[in-house]
Amino acid sequence: MRHLRAPVMLILGLALVAALAASATAKTTKFTATYSGTVTEKVNGQTVTATTKGTGKGTLIGKSTVSGIVTATTSDQACAPFGGPGSIVGTGGKMKVTVVNSRGCAASQDAQNDISVAGFVTVKGGTGKWKAAKANLHFTGHYDRGSGAFTVKLTGTLKY
Repeated sequence: MRHLRAPVMLILGLALVAALAASATAKTTKFTATYSGTVTEKVNGQTVTATTKGTGKGTLIGKSTVSGIVTATTSDQACAPFGGPGSIVGTGGKMKVTVVNSRGCAASQDAQNDISVAGFVTVKGGTGKWKAAKANLHFTGHYDRGSGAFTVKLTGTLKY
């Protein structure tokens, strides 16, 4: 057993050095992006499943597309919570994102198609340049439920 201790310690030491080197080479930058596109809703009882597809531009990722599927509710709340998985695809690969802690609020009882949206998008990994990406981005935007059109702006700090 004593003969294995040195190789094991060497391997652990190299793993620690590699982990430190990887964290030292990680880049952190401000991230902003704007997207617009369409939402297609499917309603089943009080559950709404919305498929989102859009195009836009963001820092570092350049011209890109955003897509995802979120779940919401049609309950009589002034603001309905929603969330779900998606992706942002652009220069360097794809970011895996998840919409969390987000709400859509109708402008008024008489304007149920005029929806303000706000919340957070977490970024956890992806492909290519974005394989180790991490972020907690804030977003605000608008959704016209009548036409299906949406616009959003994301802001935050991205580590990759």
